[in-house]
Amino acid sequence: MQSGDSHGERTRRQHTLLLAAVQEFITTAEPVGSQQLVARHQLGVRAAMVRNLMADLEDAGYLVQPHTSAGRIPTDKAFRYYVDHLMPQPPIGFEDRSQIELHYSAPTGDIHEIIRDTSRLLTLMTGQAALVMAPRLEAVVLERVQFVRLREREVLAVFVAIAGGIQNRFVQTDADHTQTELDRMAGYLNESLRGRTLDQARVWIEERLKEDRANYDRFMHTALILGGTIARGTTPAELYVDGSSKALDQPEFANPNRLRELLRALEDRTALLELLEQSLSHPGPMISIGSENFDARLSGFSVVAAAYASGSLPLGSLAVVGPVRMDYDRVIPLVSYTARALSRVLEH
Repeated sequence: MQSGDSHGERTRRQHTLLLAAVQEFITTAEPVGSQQLVARHQLGVRAAMVRNLMADLEDAGYLVQPHTSAGRIPTDKAFRYYVDHLMPQPPIGFEDRSQIELHYSAPTGDIHEIIRDTSRLLTLMTGQAALVMAPRLEAVVLERVQFVRLREREVLAVFVAIAGGIQNRFVQTDADHTQTELDRMAGYLNESLRGRTLDQARVWIEERLKEDRANYDRFMHTALILGGTIARGTTPAELYVDGSSKALDQPEFANPNRLRELLRALEDRTALLELLEQSLSHPGPMISIGSENFDARLSGFSVVAAAYASGSLPLGSLAVVGPVRMDYDRVIPLVSYTARALSRVLEH
């Protein structure tokens, strides 16, 4: 269905009808009939024409009739067309914006608590399952490194992020070092590493280790080796999932098999992290509808995700997972605004 084809008037009516059918199905979760659309929407045509147009849309793959005597329901293709071409583009509602701003008005200093509370906020506001990926460690900006002598030839290397996260590594050293020596090494690294991401720190350390000076300056060499233990071998980002039980409130999940599919998908943290990582390089919100999801268990669901960032550097992502019959008009601006609000909090 193209808006500029040779059947301009008929295509305009198809657009109007598809918009009405999708909005009606989002509201009712029931198959949509021609009489229902004529009664509830100002289509400007009679029921007989609506039936003909619905048949055209069915032939084109935008509607499907689950039973002969039933109305029709929009397909994944219809929802994609709706989101890309037909959906109104209102700004986030005043109440939603106010609730988000209030939520972040007095944030705790604990980054993990902020992230965990964000997943709860999204679930509370949408009634859907919510996912929030904690900042990827390699993208987090360093505030300082510390080295703590635990016992002979054993050091705890500590990385502290500007946003408040902490990462530890136990390191076995070739020689024993006093705490004073370790403090000097940390001070040397902090002069150059503060304000860099962990990825940038790793590159800087690798470049310094290749220099001749590092080979004959044992102090520098040891400091770089200790710093490198923090920058290498990072663990996967944490993922917070909230609202799995909210699926019970959706009519689509009255079928136990559908509900099990969703719950199993939400338990697979690795697959969910892969899903959220796709949105890190996506301009604006990423909307993945039904069969578009790479994970087959999510083929009956839609995902609206958006990255949060520090400046231009994406740190992590958040998402709402719900039925394909999602209220996209509200969820998309809500997810986008929450991502921007979280970005502002983490920059402070």
